[in-house]
Amino acid sequence: MDEFLAELEARMAAASKAAGVRSPLTAEAEDVLATADRGGVPMFTSANLARIALENGVDVSPEMTPNDIMDALRRRQGR
Repeated sequence: MDEFLAELEARMAAASKAAGVRSPLTAEAEDVLATADRGGVPMFTSANLARIALENGVDVSPEMTPNDIMDALRRRQGR
């Protein structure tokens, strides 16, 4: 799995450079979204997920579910 994520991150970086587009999200947030897109949404909001969200400009409230956080990250990404 780690090899897959590393290859995916490298391809995304290369595609972004080729297109002249830079993601507004950190690489770690991009990885979280890629995992979520494959069905790997966390069951609860961990401290790590909250940290990633905060580092990417998403204010996390106690009422937010992991899906809410993923949606907010996607909006920041432009999806």
